[in-house]
Amino acid sequence: MISRTIFPSDEELGKRDDDHKPRRAPLSSILKAPLRWRKRRILLTLVGIYLLYVFIHNIATDSGKKMGRVPGSKITVPIGRTTLQTQTEPVGPPPGIKSAKDEAAPPPQTYNGQVRFYKLAVSLHGAATTLGWRHMNRNVLFAISSLKSASVLLPMVCEMARWNRNYVHVAFMGRDAIQLDDLLEINGIDKEKCDVYWHDARADYSEYSSNIRAEGSVAAAMNHIHSFLHPQVAIIDDTVQEDAFFVRGMRAKAKEQNLPIIEIPKDGSENFMWITRLDSGSLRSWHQATIDILIHAPLDSSGSLIRLFKSIQRADYTGLKPPRLIVELPTSLDPPTQQYLEHLEWPPSTQDSPLASNEIVLRHRISSQRTSPEEASIRFLESFYPANPASSHVLLLSPQAQLSPLYYHYLKYNLLEFKYSSYSADQSGNLLGISLDLPPHLLDGISPLKAPRPADMNNAIYHTTKGVSSVPFLWQAPNSNAALYFGDKWIELHSFLTSRMAAEHLKSKTAPRAKIVSEFVPAWMEYVLEFMRTRGYSLLYPGTISGENLVTIHNELYHLPEEFMTPSTPKEKGMEAEPPELTEQPFLTDASPPAPPDNYEPPLVPPSRPLHSALPFDGDLPEIPHLPYLLHTGESLPPENVTIVAETFATKFRLEVGGCKPVPEGKRRKIIPGSARDLFCSGDDNENDFEDEDAIPNLDPEARVNPMVESKKSSITPSVSPIPTSTTDYGVRATKAAA
Repeated sequence: MISRTIFPSDEELGKRDDDHKPRRAPLSSILKAPLRWRKRRILLTLVGIYLLYVFIHNIATDSGKKMGRVPGSKITVPIGRTTLQTQTEPVGPPPGIKSAKDEAAPPPQTYNGQVRFYKLAVSLHGAATTLGWRHMNRNVLFAISSLKSASVLLPMVCEMARWNRNYVHVAFMGRDAIQLDDLLEINGIDKEKCDVYWHDARADYSEYSSNIRAEGSVAAAMNHIHSFLHPQVAIIDDTVQEDAFFVRGMRAKAKEQNLPIIEIPKDGSENFMWITRLDSGSLRSWHQATIDILIHAPLDSSGSLIRLFKSIQRADYTGLKPPRLIVELPTSLDPPTQQYLEHLEWPPSTQDSPLASNEIVLRHRISSQRTSPEEASIRFLESFYPANPASSHVLLLSPQAQLSPLYYHYLKYNLLEFKYSSYSADQSGNLLGISLDLPPHLLDGISPLKAPRPADMNNAIYHTTKGVSSVPFLWQAPNSNAALYFGDKWIELHSFLTSRMAAEHLKSKTAPRAKIVSEFVPAWMEYVLEFMRTRGYSLLYPGTISGENLVTIHNELYHLPEEFMTPSTPKEKGMEAEPPELTEQPFLTDASPPAPPDNYEPPLVPPSRPLHSALPFDGDLPEIPHLPYLLHTGESLPPENVTIVAETFATKFRLEVGGCKPVPEGKRRKIIPGSARDLFCSGDDNENDFEDEDAIPNLDPEARVNPMVESKKSSITPSVSPIPTSTTDYGVRATKAAA
């Protein structure tokens, strides 16, 4: 028998362990766990926190800017109009590329890594007040790559900002690592006085970038700029001065974004300073307008014609598209003229290229019979017809003219301002064209023309201007010596002359009308004067400083227009037929030809003087309502009375020439844009020919609500003055610009 003392005296003896319920281990037992388990858990926790930090730290924004910052890193704020902070751009060579041992040696340009912009987002967000989200706005972009180009364009940048007509933006896209503040300081730019939006659009590691990456960074920067700003135009330096990768990138993106580029020619920034006075609407239309020069050469005119050709060739066309040249030659061509035309190259080319084309068009007259004033007018006006009425214009030049080298800059400047500007386009609907000539006489060729002075301007801010010989003005008189006529008005003139000739031939024989225009000038001038008086149209005549003009009309080789030669006039070579009888012509002519004119021949504006310094008011072009207005008689007329005078003459013209009946009470004839058919009646009138008298007439296809103008009126910011709608508004803008 076994003793009981061998086993413990425990009543639980013999029970299984799984009969007991499990208990939670006390905290002390956990702390007494092996050390290796605590280290593993702590390590995994730290690794998880680090990975989460790295993930958040490396989230990139649209422009390459990262959220958050590395502890201890320096926060920098790029130049702009915001206090938004961003991470400092990495310095030194990119990963995998060693810097050159010689510090003076240029860094290796082989890096092709991802493109990031650390500073661009800040300035783009800071320019939100410029309404860049609108496709039509007032944003103008100056894009710069090389330091040499910066020294050329920055003075133009600040000058445009001074005139306060645009939101001016400057984007730096080069490889140089110089800080933006330092670059501006080197060029003497005071950011407080030069009110401009500055954008550092250089990618990271720009100085190490390969050509492919540098070009891609320009394209990427333009994508961001286009999205935020929608600039209306990009202005760059001459392609010879700029980096090749920058030019390729800009041209590629400009074509894709339909963004016009203006290239300032080498050493021509001073001559192009006038573009700083234009608004974004004008600059956006830089490449739209085309000009054709039309010259009608008389008999035995080789001396004057060659002088005119030479002045055209010597003019300054750098940075501009030269005009096309159309010459109407007489039946008999003298040998000097023929030899000169054989060697005439147009446009003038600075580089000899076998692919260069000659843009001169010669038209030779076959018939030797002298023409009547009516036939001569038709033949002349048929010499040109615009392909696009909104962009194709014609410059008429007399063989007696000699042009200033700056004539084309003047035409381009005025054309962009008064035809395409967002400020002035809606005010210039009654503008027929732009004259280069300032004639000394009225249309009769005898009475002197008294050119308006600063005191005659319709705005008091001009009255005290000093050193101005004459101010620009509007005159209800055509010009045949040197004047640019707008394409849409030229089409309307064709419509007028077509109906005018038909009405003259259909109606019974009447007494000829009194001739207003002198026989010194071609016969078509009389018809154009009628057209201008019925519509209230006018030409813009130039102002002068120190008596220097844009064109000189010489007297020594003057030729009387062929259509006004009488039987007593000596026969000229090649003209064997006698002139037709003029008794049935619509206008009375003198029995004997007038004496040759004796005009004052003023000096020309020299090429050494920039255009803006040769024009009154520091090169600023006054607005249409502020210009003096002269009737064809030279009498001054308040601008608000122009429409009343035109409607009075048009009513009389319809009755006496157009064959129309009186208009029913409360009605008036409906005017169709681009047509003059409302001035003539061929039969019974119907209801569609009339409209209510209180309806707003639309005399010009351009005279409609301009979305750009509306946006300016409704979204004014302190940076840009509102569109001048009164004398007070304009005075504020002009005073600030002159300050």
